[in-house]
Amino acid sequence: MNENSVYIFDCLRTPIGSANKSLKEFKASELAASVIDALLKRNPTSQESIAEVILGNTVSAGTGQNLARHAVSLSNLSLKTPAYVVNNVCGSGLQAVILAAQKIKTQEADIVIAGATESATHNPTLLNRNKEEQDSLQQDGLFCSLAQKSMGEICEDLAKNKNISRQKQDTYALESHQRACAARKKGDFKNEIVPMSVTGSKNFSEDERPREKTSLEKLARLPCAFHDEGSITAGNASSAADGACAFLIASQKYVERNKIVPLAKILGYVSMAFEPSRVFEDGIEVIIKCLNAIGLKMEEIDLFEVTEAFAAQAVFTQEQLTIPKDKMNIFGGDVALGHPLGIAGARALVTLVHALKNRKKNKGIVYTPFGAGGAIALAVESVL
Repeated sequence: MNENSVYIFDCLRTPIGSANKSLKEFKASELAASVIDALLKRNPTSQESIAEVILGNTVSAGTGQNLARHAVSLSNLSLKTPAYVVNNVCGSGLQAVILAAQKIKTQEADIVIAGATESATHNPTLLNRNKEEQDSLQQDGLFCSLAQKSMGEICEDLAKNKNISRQKQDTYALESHQRACAARKKGDFKNEIVPMSVTGSKNFSEDERPREKTSLEKLARLPCAFHDEGSITAGNASSAADGACAFLIASQKYVERNKIVPLAKILGYVSMAFEPSRVFEDGIEVIIKCLNAIGLKMEEIDLFEVTEAFAAQAVFTQEQLTIPKDKMNIFGGDVALGHPLGIAGARALVTLVHALKNRKKNKGIVYTPFGAGGAIALAVESVL
């Protein structure tokens, strides 16, 4: 431990809801406020000390001025708490965590709430000046304006160029569902999920999308989503979804002063930019650079959380870096859980931090590539 150390002393997320389903009554700000309040309830002494709230969000159309401030107003935090939003596509939530860590490292704050929120349900249809309709989710979330291709088309190029077969993608997708279903059944997500009170129903407390009854045969019958002769389908790609997550990020001084046993220490992080059309191929470089920055080797990492925008992208990452299957996405990933854009990387970090603690493992890395040609890797060490 040193004076510049930064800790995650708690983190939570909502269950992931498919668009227009279990979380449809909650706006993005309401999802965020629910998680923030759950964190404060578990850590009541921290409430008066929060210096700032930083929230990631990708598709902001229709969310109003400064979504983060709206979330603060709906939570039990003082309305005098500064808050702002950051957009780095699927890396938005991780970017928020990095910004919080940097604020603490520079001693501008002792404790910050960082997180992310996204509601695909509430992404509106836009009407441009030519009175042409545009789907804001597609326009601002799933289409790369730099490459002038959808993210699915970019991943189709990866699958074709690297010979990642449809069968390999479907097999990976099936395993993602199987792992997520097994984790849900065993209660592996219990400590990281905030149950949501849904009108006219019992609490929504489990991710709803993982499918117990899917099979290779069912996946093989699905049509290709982006090219007639392609390999990516709705079954081996993730789906836009609803959800939020939040972290209490604190300084060494705050942890010691309040006699807190944190969940994990942030070891380091790296953010890089790449040719947008090659982001899924070149993005894995950020993992190597992160390892070099913290002085660790691949074999010293106990668990990897790799966001699964597409099975092909996850397969490529696993194969290129020779990550053992028993170390990567052990509870499944976005293909099974859903992929709320702004929280994707941060959701993976929540799961990683809790998995390290529950499995009594030491070090982990979360990695997410994202649209416009970017990727983030962040490493943590569990405080056992």
